Amino acid sequence: KGGRIGGAKAFLATTLSIKPVIEIRNGKVEEGGRQRTRSKALAFLATKVREAGHVSNLAILQAQCTDFHDLVNDLKSTYRDEIVVGDIGPIIGSHAGSGTIGVAYHID
Repeated sequence: KGGRIGGAKAFLATTLSIKPVIEIRNGKVEEGGRQRTRSKALAFLATKVREAGHVSNLAILQAQCTDFHDLVNDLKSTYRDEIVVGDIGPIIGSHAGSGTIGVAYHID
């Protein structure tokens, strides 16, 4: 299968405000979890970065998000180096949609 979400699943996810979290580890895309609201999803991402230990090259990528600065400011309290902020490209953005936030980093 192509990994697409069926209509019923997508409807329920939208109705319940479920935000999927996906991870890319060692070149494989995996489900990283699900959160019930956007604010919980952003807090979940910040927690994942903190629990990763010593990270380097932290970047926040976004697709027309108005609230990504909240995540950046939250992470600045624990990550002292520069946080790179950028836009999600058109290919990923066309699949994920506007409002998508990505967090990328290396674990030292």
